[in-house]
Amino acid sequence: MTVVTIGGLPGSGKTTVARILAEKLKLEYVNAGDIFRNLASKKGLTLEEFGLFAEKNPGVDQTIDRKIVEIAKKDNVILEGRLAGSMCERGGIRAVKVWLEAPLKVRAQRVAERESKSFDTALAEIQVREKSEWDRYYKIYNLDLNDLTIYNAVIDSAPISAQEVAETIMRGIKE
Repeated sequence: MTVVTIGGLPGSGKTTVARILAEKLKLEYVNAGDIFRNLASKKGLTLEEFGLFAEKNPGVDQTIDRKIVEIAKKDNVILEGRLAGSMCERGGIRAVKVWLEAPLKVRAQRVAERESKSFDTALAEIQVREKSEWDRYYKIYNLDLNDLTIYNAVIDSAPISAQEVAETIMRGIKE
């Protein structure tokens, strides 16, 4: 059984690392954020606007999270998403759970570069998004994103490349 979850805050490197792992380990890759983005797009809303919508409609997150658990049960998958590890834990699914960290300024710079926007804009958007998500996850699941005790590994992605993060995770999986 191979289920690997990659979680982290915006700009922590989780998408890049998850894609590297999926390619190297020949596993399916599922991104919970893409599901959320697609739902936002269908409603004609920005991520921030859809986050505020989701605050008033807990079914949005619950639907995404149920889908993540269903996918994890099928096995042989890399699941990327802030709650992927928590959902596997709550669903009794055996998984290697990894959380990526990086300081807020590093994450904002990465998002700014990735999305071709100013650092200040990226920083402000991250802060709004994180507050919305933290409030929703606590309200829906009584989940504190500061509690990382369920994770097999917590990796600071700031000082190393995504490739090095992926290699660290692969070594851990082999052990």
